[in-house]
Amino acid sequence: MKPEKPEFVEGDKRLRLNLYLFIAAYLLLAVLLEPLIDFLLVPGQPDPIAVMAMGQKKQMIATYVYSLWRMPPVLFFLWYGWRVIASLRLPPAGMRFPFTVQVIKGKTARMFGMLMILSALLLLYRELLLLVNVAN
Repeated sequence: MKPEKPEFVEGDKRLRLNLYLFIAAYLLLAVLLEPLIDFLLVPGQPDPIAVMAMGQKKQMIATYVYSLWRMPPVLFFLWYGWRVIASLRLPPAGMRFPFTVQVIKGKTARMFGMLMILSALLLLYRELLLLVNVAN
């Protein structure tokens, strides 16, 4: 018996370009969040006590903003892992993919899906702990 040839899913060039643009815009906005928070929290007077209070307020607001900013990629990872487990195929059936990849099926795909979900849940738990620590 001959070994079975691996199955590949061809990458979509337009989707790859859109992915690159989306990641660049996401990272650019992430870099601009800190100056935006600074701009919105300008102290009224240059009093040292007011500046210290503004610093504490900025730390709390920045933690909330960055936690919310990190949620969409983690939630996408969670959703993608769920799709992999549901279809027992990586990449999931019916999905376009930006790169050419080899198809993984069966128990191995389920393992990757569970690993993605576990990683996403651990990252969400970490973010939740960070938010609880800032609130206290």
